[in-house]
Formats: sequence, structure tokens, C-alpha cells
Amino acid sequence: MSASAGPYIGDQIAAAEKAGGLSAAAATMVRLLETDHLNDQFAALAWLRKQSFVQPSRIAVAGNSFGGIETVLGVERGGYCAGIDSAGGAQSWSQAPELQSLMTRAVRNAKAPIFFFQAANDFDLSPSKTLSAEMNLVSKTYKLKIYPPYGESPRDGHSFGYFGSDVWAEDVFGFLNRHCTK
Repeated sequence: MSASAGPYIGDQIAAAEKAGGLSAAAATMVRLLETDHLNDQFAALAWLRKQSFVQPSRIAVAGNSFGGIETVLGVERGGYCAGIDSAGGAQSWSQAPELQSLMTRAVRNAKAPIFFFQAANDFDLSPSKTLSAEMNLVSKTYKLKIYPPYGESPRDGHSFGYFGSDVWAEDVFGFLNRHCTK
């Protein structure tokens, strides 16, 4: 990515943590994900919808880690046929009650189905389990799948969304085909 695109979210969170501790880092993360990054997501969605080669009713959103958080936030606001959340919040969930509240509210208001998936050895499976249970409570459509461990470490497990497509692709594309019909 180009440095001219703006500051990297990880650097901003690290600076906030250095200046004010974990709670400041969590607050910065939530603020950026709920504002700058969500605004970028919806600018991209608006651009996509205007393209002649795009079927607007078949636009899905997908992401891993921060991208998984953005997926959940995007599905709350609408405009997608489905969301694919791979490991959204897995590294920060336990230390960020603000993030838990934000994502819980988002899934309660979801305007499209969400497929949550993670490798069993990811940092924390709580986000996917908690958010899918919340969707179940409010009768929203979702799927949850915890795959076997990927690699040896939690970091390896967290990279499953990027590098494990040979394992999850059939499930993800099946979900999209069910919810993003022509």
C-alpha cells in the first residue's frame, strides 16, 4: 500500500497504546474502524454499484482480521448480499469491550447473512462464537465454522483467511451462491 493513502491503522493503534495504554489503543481502533475505514468501504461500494460490469444485487463483503470487523460493520449498514468474516476481532476482542459492543450491535442489525469462520488455533474464537450466537438470538441468517488448526501458532491460525483458501473456498462460495443469487 502507498504511504500517501494515509497512516496505517496498526501504527495509529500502537501510538495510542504507547501514549495511553490498552484502553486508548482499543478506543482508537474502534474509532478508526467505525469512521475512516468504514467510510472508505462505502466509497468503494458506491463506486462498484456504478460500474456497468457489476450486478449490484450480488455484491458481497469479505475480510480477515480488521477486514472481518469491517465486514460486520458494513453488513449492518446494508448494500451487500452477504458478508464473510474471517477472524474479525480475534486479536483484540478480549481487550476491547468497545469493539465487542460495536460488533454485537452490528450483527443484531445485520441486513445480510454473515459467514463467520476461523481456524481452531486462531488467537481467540470468541468473536465468531459470540457474534453468531447473537445473530441466532435475533433470528438473523448466519453460518459459523471453526476449521481444524492451520499451521502451528495462533499467528498461523489467524492467517488462515489469507492462506487457507484451499480449505475454506468451497464453504465460502457455497454460502455466497446461496445468498447472492442473480
